[in-house]
Amino acid sequence: MDIIKDKNSKVTFIGISLGGLSTIESAAAVLDCNSHIIMLDKLFSMSDVKYFLDNFAGKQNAVIMVSIPENQVMLDHKWKYNSRNYDLVNFDKKMINKDDWTNRFSSRGSEYFKELSTSGIDIFRFDTDNMKKVMGLCYTYKDRTPADCKALQDTLRVKYKLRELPVNMLPVAQLEAILGALLAKMVTFGSNDFKCSSLGKFDDLPVLGVEI
Repeated sequence: MDIIKDKNSKVTFIGISLGGLSTIESAAAVLDCNSHIIMLDKLFSMSDVKYFLDNFAGKQNAVIMVSIPENQVMLDHKWKYNSRNYDLVNFDKKMINKDDWTNRFSSRGSEYFKELSTSGIDIFRFDTDNMKKVMGLCYTYKDRTPADCKALQDTLRVKYKLRELPVNMLPVAQLEAILGALLAKMVTFGSNDFKCSSLGKFDDLPVLGVEI
């Protein structure tokens, strides 16, 4: 991909797994050009995310991937469906899209990320499900269960040679942040195994991923 203009200047690759709410754990991962893990950190509120990126030295020499969080107020559980009258949203003018409950994804932090992009930072969005499908993990186990997390961590440590990962299980947010950092490196330097491409746009930022 040619979306990264000055590839030779990129020395760090940042992945951020963003939760849909401040009560849902977020995380950041930083890799170097040799795919060594420089840093893993837990984040919660958007203030934590802003503090991390604002104080990260060398943002101009980094490629940043931020996951698209799921909208936590969307009707995604049986009890939510049963707790309200169900009507066709597109045909019922009385059905109000209150709190964006009909949207699949959350726009949390989008304005801040657009400001970074406008200032010249290489920042993009990514879909964690897309990266899991590439590794053959999506739908193998129930999402974010211990088995799913363990399979993802073992794949990253063994197949992708991230030897810094411990044997004991890391939080899922940190593992998903590593996926974003790996994608940032693939987008910048290319990959012999995968073809990276633009999957569309979300809140005016390109969504990058791997063709399956």
